[in-house]
Parts: sequence; C-alpha cells; structure tokens
Amino acid sequence: MRAGRQKTAVPTVTMGNRGSSMSSSPALAAHVETTNISPSVLSRYTSDIARYLRANALPQSSLAGTMTSYHMGWIDAGGHSHDASPGKLVRPSLCLWACEASGGDAVLALPVAAALEWTHNFTLVHDDIQDGDRMRRHRETVWAIWGAPQGINAGDALHALAMRSLTASGPYPERQLRAARIIADATLVTVEGQCLDLRMEGRPEASVRAYLRVVGFKTGALLGASLQTGAVMSGASDQTAQRFRKAGELLGKAFQIRDDWLGVWGDTSATGKSSEGDVTRRKLTFPIVAAFSAMKPVQRERLRELFGSGVRDAGRQIRALLEAAGGPELTASAPQHYAARAIREIKAAGLVPARVAEFVEVAEYVAKRVR
Repeated sequence: MRAGRQKTAVPTVTMGNRGSSMSSSPALAAHVETTNISPSVLSRYTSDIARYLRANALPQSSLAGTMTSYHMGWIDAGGHSHDASPGKLVRPSLCLWACEASGGDAVLALPVAAALEWTHNFTLVHDDIQDGDRMRRHRETVWAIWGAPQGINAGDALHALAMRSLTASGPYPERQLRAARIIADATLVTVEGQCLDLRMEGRPEASVRAYLRVVGFKTGALLGASLQTGAVMSGASDQTAQRFRKAGELLGKAFQIRDDWLGVWGDTSATGKSSEGDVTRRKLTFPIVAAFSAMKPVQRERLRELFGSGVRDAGRQIRALLEAAGGPELTASAPQHYAARAIREIKAAGLVPARVAEFVEVAEYVAKRVR
C-alpha cells in the first residue's frame, strides 16, 4: 500500500414566508439528494486498517479484550467470531488519504491511523454510557451487556490502545511524536465538547452558534486531527497540515449536523440507532436549535415545556413540533454548507486535481449520507 481560537461563522438565512430568520447555513429549505454509496477513499484503506487493528488488539482471553473486540464487531457477546460492522473507519481512512495526498507513503501513517480509530471508539463507548444508548451498529452497546462500570473500563482500554499505537517504533519518530500531540490535544477538545453537550441537554433555546461550538469540539476536532496527522506523517509543510486540519474540522460539522438529522428522521435499519433517542433524551441537536429559531413564540414555549421533566409522551410531541416548524426540509441541506467550506480548504492546499476530486467525493458523501 502506498501509503488562538477563531470565531465561528454563522450565516443568516431568512426562512421563506415564515417571517423569521435563523442563524445557520444557506438554503436550508432546499431539497437535498441523499446517497448510500461510500466514496472510494473510505473503502480504499479499510482492509489494511482492519488488519492492523486486529493485529494490535487486546487478547480476547482478557475481559477487556472481549469487551473491546465485541465493540469493534469482531466477536459476539459470547466470545464467538462475528462479522459485524466495525463502523465507517472515516478517521483512519482520511489520515491515510491525507498522507498520500500530500506526497507520503500511507504505510508510514498506519500506527497513527489506528490510534485515531481506537480514540474514536473509546469516545463512543463512553458516550453510549453517558447518553444511555443501548444500541449501536445494530447491536447492543458494551455497557448494555456488561454494565456501565465495565463499559468505562472498555473505553479506557481502547484509549490505552491508542497511546500504545502512537508510541510504536517507526522511521520518523519526530513526526510521530508531533502526531501524538495533535491527537492528544484533539482528544481534550473532544472531551470538552462532550462536557458542553451534556450540560446543554434540555435547553432548546440554545443558539445555533452555541451548537456549532459544541459540534466543532465534539466531532470536528478529531476529524481535523485525522487529516492533519496524515499530512504531518508525510512530511508536509505546516501550512499544508493546517489547511488539512481546518478542512477536517469543517467536515466534522457537516458530519455531525447530518448525523443529527439522521437521528431524528433517518432510517433506523440503515443507521443502526433508534430514531427516538436524541429527541427523548432532549439532546441539543441541529434539528432542535434550527427549528426553535424558526418557531413562533407559542411553539417555543411548548417546546420548552416538553423539554422539562415528567411530560407524558414528550418524544412524540417534540417530533410533531419539529415537523410543524419545517421538519426534515428545514435542516437537510445545512451539512452542504460546511462540506463546501471544507472543499475550499483542500483546494487551497495545492493538491493535484485527482486528489481534490477524491476529497470532494468524501465531503459530498458526508453531507448526504443515509447511515
């Protein structure tokens, strides 16, 4: 295989004949085509990534090894071999792509790519516990089987695997040390994003700007690190690496906004997650903050009431309010705004047209995916 904080831009959109404006992305009410065709970049490296992950996983003879292997989709809860989906492998794939796109050999970035995937999965295991989610990728979550305390242990083990991967010996230790620092910094930002996300649950009046700050931390940081570390491992210039980081952060916003949309209106057979989870838990998602901005005062007040505790059948009623405020059409095209900005960053990095075209394919998939 060849291998200082900025202000968040929040464009303003007038909501057609609703007579109100919403701080968000352009053309929110436009029809958006969807796709379930994964781009070539997200399949090109999967075999190499999967092989490297399994070769460096914990032994399944340990309980931590059993739980982490189950989470990764390699075994069932009884410890028998299983071929469940390991996820999209977006972060490690983007890392390897960035290494090649900026002139390096993707083999050099494999330990870093693996560390990104271990890190991402450690956050997922802990996130499932904090959110009370019992299903992921069409299967029960780790904590739903072994309990929350053991789920925490499984997440900690995945984090340790990331650290071990980053300290593996390689031909460019200085590059790898820099990549390790980038991932550590991104992980701290991700944790802060999760802290803010939990604190803002139950607050439908939160601004779009506040929401974008949370998702920039929670999702954008690690995607930014994925592209940045790939460029670093190739020996690219600091300027190029920073362009890649910015592109990844913007792609992360597109990814999370689309994920939020799928969490409310997506096909559960495709997403592998309940469509009721985010609404029932009163999570701060893009459909909530965008709809709140477009609602009439009486609708806003009702939404606040429903976000309070003890309201019977609140989930269904919240969904009905979202539908009344514009429903899926209100927010469906927002991810494309950030995907387009990410593409502009990559175009400015001076890559050959073929590599730019590959990233465009990824960005469009992220903004329009159905799972």
